[in-house]
Formats: sequence, structure tokens, C-alpha cells
Amino acid sequence: MEYAPDLDAAKDFISRISREFHDATHNCYAYRIGLGSSQAFKYSDDGEPSGTAGRPILEVIDRHELMDVCVVVTRYFGGIKLGTGGLGRAYRDAALAAIEQAGIETKYLTKRLKFTFHLHFTNIVLRTLSSEVCNVVDSVYTDTGAITCDIRQSSVEKIRNTLIAASNGKIEIEEV
Repeated sequence: MEYAPDLDAAKDFISRISREFHDATHNCYAYRIGLGSSQAFKYSDDGEPSGTAGRPILEVIDRHELMDVCVVVTRYFGGIKLGTGGLGRAYRDAALAAIEQAGIETKYLTKRLKFTFHLHFTNIVLRTLSSEVCNVVDSVYTDTGAITCDIRQSSVEKIRNTLIAASNGKIEIEEV
């Protein structure tokens, strides 16, 4: 399993694994990249019976709600036929084990906002920003205060509304 922020990264990972395990009978894969309308996904059974390898790998990715990820499962034929049901379970279990071993990193969509305010609003701004998930990128205090931070998109409106109400609209908020 590997982080794949774009199609090129996914294709590179698949190629790298296929070269590394060139003597394997099958290098089956699935990936899901991006969000919304720019989302892309693909899976390959790489010669296994249709729907028995790539699809189960993609189902594991989807069940864990992962994105920007590529999973390749390599199989050497061992001479024992698993049947299509057993084959699907084997690929599903291998993908699940890869995800569990690699771990899942949670990332959030953010917006960068800059808050400019009179210094007597400093406590209100800091308290509001500390109560939400934000990452301060820059802060400057002169005759006014200015804080730039990355804030989860899901929290932007709440923070904006809270600060506008608390300052009677005197805190300037801009996307940067």
C-alpha cells in the first residue's frame, strides 16, 4: 500500500511493484484518488478471474473510506485452486492486512484564513481558534493583530460567525 496523491504516483507504484515482483503470477491492484468530480479509481485482476482480485481490493479501500491510496497484492501460484470465492477473500484479506500494517493517516480539507483585528480582540480570536481544529501558519502583533491559519473547511463558517458576532463585525476575515 502506498500514498498516491495523483494518477502518476499510483501508476509509478504499480510499475515499481510489478518490476520488483516480475516473476509473480499476478500483481493485482486498486486505487482511489481525489475527491468529488475529480475522483479517479481503477482496479485490475491482472489475469485472475474477472472480479476476484481488483474489485475486492477496491472494496477494502472503500470500506475504510480511503482516498489517495494505491494497494497492490502480489500472488505466486501455489498449485492449490481457491475457487472464485476463496480467491476474492484472499485478495480482500491481503489488502486489509496491508492497510492495517501501514496504518491510516487522517487528513482534512482546509482553508487558509487571515484574521486582522484590534489588539483588544486578541483573547476572543485565540480562544475561538483554539477551540477548533486549526494550524497557525503566521501571527503578527503590532498596533493590530494578524493571525493566518489553516482551518478545517467544516469549521470555517462556525469560526467566521463566532468572530463576527463577538466583535460586532470588527474582525477582518479574508481567505488567502
